[in-house]
Amino acid sequence: MSPHPVPPRRLWWLVAGFGVWCSALVVAYALHAVGCAFGWSAASLRLVLALVIVAHLVVLGWMWRDLATDRPEPGFGPTGTFLQTVALWTLIAAVVATVPMLGLTIALTTCL
Repeated sequence: MSPHPVPPRRLWWLVAGFGVWCSALVVAYALHAVGCAFGWSAASLRLVLALVIVAHLVVLGWMWRDLATDRPEPGFGPTGTFLQTVALWTLIAAVVATVPMLGLTIALTTCL
C-alpha cells in the first residue's frame, strides 16, 4: 500500500493512449465519409487520411516520450511505479493498434 493516494491526473494516463486512438478512428472514418460523399479524388482523400493518422501518431509519440522519461514520484511507493509501467504499456498498445488498423485504410479502395 502506498503511503499517499495516487492523484487522479496520474490515472488519466491509463486511458490517454486509447483516447487518442479512438479520436484517430472517429476522425479518419468521418473524413472518409465526407470525402466519399463530396466526391473527393482518391489521391486527395488518401492524403487527408494519411495526415490525420500521422498527426495522431505524433501525439501518441509525444505522450510516449513524456511518459517514458517521467519518473514515478517516490511518495507513491510501488503503486506509483506499477501505475506508470501499466500506463506506458497501454500507450505502446495504442500505438501498435493505430498503425495496422488505420494505416491500412490508406491502401484500400477509397469509395465504393
